[in-house]
Amino acid sequence: MSRSARLLFAVVAAVALPSGTVQAMEIRQFDKISTQDQSDYVGDLIISAENVLADEGRPNLTAQVKHLLTTKDPGDADVIGIVEFERNLALARVAVAQRALKDPNAHRLYVEDAMLVTLEQNSIPVSQDFIRDFRALNSDFKPKSALVTQNLDGSFTIQKEPSKDAPIINGLVIPTSPRF
Repeated sequence: MSRSARLLFAVVAAVALPSGTVQAMEIRQFDKISTQDQSDYVGDLIISAENVLADEGRPNLTAQVKHLLTTKDPGDADVIGIVEFERNLALARVAVAQRALKDPNAHRLYVEDAMLVTLEQNSIPVSQDFIRDFRALNSDFKPKSALVTQNLDGSFTIQKEPSKDAPIINGLVIPTSPRF
């Protein structure tokens, strides 16, 4: 991870979750929800960023977020801002893993941190107020799809909301039911 990315993640992580604020989604939780729920969550992050900037009276930055996270370069299949977000999310995963090796109780990074870094890297400034409001808008996200997890005894459990330690089996998403 580059020095600037490490510094930015450190700053975001240090200031983004003061005690008593709403909880963001840890990356390890994000990685355990279905692909569709991940897509929905990232979509919610984009809309939340636009809404907070609009509420702050910064329509020029709202338009900049929309452009960054919805525009594809000619001939490219991917949205450039989403590619940057995914890269920052991957860098955050590495940072979390490195921290966890040193200290299993170390502060975790959140999906929102990767989005905040992406915004900052694209000249979209985020203030403490923006971070607080941005997290508040996403604090009540609930995955819509159930995940199948395999227990240590080999049986399977269907979970609407995966536990932090639940493995995902081939990303299989099936309707919610008690157990089979």
